[in-house]
Amino acid sequence: MNLEIRNAYIVTPQKDGIDVEKKTLFIKNGKIHYQKPFQTPDRIIDAANKIIFPGLTNAHHHIYSTLSKGVPCDVPFQNFTGNLKKLWWTLDHSLNKEDMILSTAIAMKDSISFGVTTVFDHHISGYTENAESDMADVFKAYGVSGTIAFEISDRNGEDFFQRSLAENIRFAKAQKGKSVQGMIGLHASFTLSDSSLRKIADATEDFPIHVHVAEGEIDGIQCQEKYGKGLIERFDDFGLIRDDSLLIHCSNLTKKDLEILKERDIFIVQAVDSNLNNGLNVGNISKFISEDIKTTVGTDGMHPSTMKALKNSMIFAKYLNKNCDLGYPEMNSLFMNNFKLKTAFGLPLGINEGDPADIAIFDYEPATPFNDEQFLGHLIFGISESRCQYVIKEDEILLDDYHITKDLYKELFDNSWKISKDMFKRFEENKKLYK
Repeated sequence: MNLEIRNAYIVTPQKDGIDVEKKTLFIKNGKIHYQKPFQTPDRIIDAANKIIFPGLTNAHHHIYSTLSKGVPCDVPFQNFTGNLKKLWWTLDHSLNKEDMILSTAIAMKDSISFGVTTVFDHHISGYTENAESDMADVFKAYGVSGTIAFEISDRNGEDFFQRSLAENIRFAKAQKGKSVQGMIGLHASFTLSDSSLRKIADATEDFPIHVHVAEGEIDGIQCQEKYGKGLIERFDDFGLIRDDSLLIHCSNLTKKDLEILKERDIFIVQAVDSNLNNGLNVGNISKFISEDIKTTVGTDGMHPSTMKALKNSMIFAKYLNKNCDLGYPEMNSLFMNNFKLKTAFGLPLGINEGDPADIAIFDYEPATPFNDEQFLGHLIFGISESRCQYVIKEDEILLDDYHITKDLYKELFDNSWKISKDMFKRFEENKKLYK
């Protein structure tokens, strides 16, 4: 397909900042061009004065939570551990293959609707064998890139631990260099023994990890009491703080933990909406960023919007530090690292000359001057509240004038209530597992 997108503001992340230029963009055979490479376009999109980004990244999702809306969990939870046991651990044990294919299809459509074309998912379900490949097939069907990791912990016994570990290794090896890759998924320090961490470290080569760190205070407290060290220090002792690893939350780190992270090529991912929803501490992104630790955002399954996560993290940094002068440097870093994460895994930015196209067009027309220097003001107070109108990945239009173009997994969508009700029954039966 020959596509001409006229007169938009093209926002291109550079090494240290943003380049904004108003121009026409062309896509031929799925590749980006800025000089017209064909005589006649198959289609023209008039994007005059609108904003084009590379497709956004959700750096931490929990697609398995998609069908949790209305699940009959027992409340009150009383504390964070109760929340895990009464809701999330019972839920994930109740999910089968059909549930997860439906959940992934819903998550893909929702992500695309918000201009997100790369998803880093942290998965767990009641079944392990080929679970990540089942999800990856849905990613690819919708044209979404990213990584999938299967959560490993001790809480479901040795057999489930071994099967979870094997699934991570199988998928990571099979997906090297592909559009949907594998990472090594760890739940958290407090659900993994030293023996388990050693098994993971010995079996997983140099694949990066995707792990919750200090989401709740219990994680750090238990680590200090049981092992006499901080969370990052403990993982680092096993050689698990590998390049391009994703360390999620990082709400309660020690000074020594931060010293270690300053020397590592990793990403901290904040999920402020989820932390606040759970009544938990929130990591100080202003501190992380000032220490030159790459920091960006995920949604933790709370919602599909990276834009919302970016803005909420920036605003909360002001509140946490009681400083209204914060904001622009934090938002700039979160935004830039959103794309650096994407390219760290060999995924093209999607907007440079010759790149396979990966762009999102937001329906925002600046009412005041819009350029490199004024970009962040528009991003924070305007673009982040606007709707995504088009998403284009290579030679496919995934979102066309606000509408998802792919009508896939129709039978599952038609039966989603029945599928959910059946899962809810299993949820009720599984409540006994974590009493």
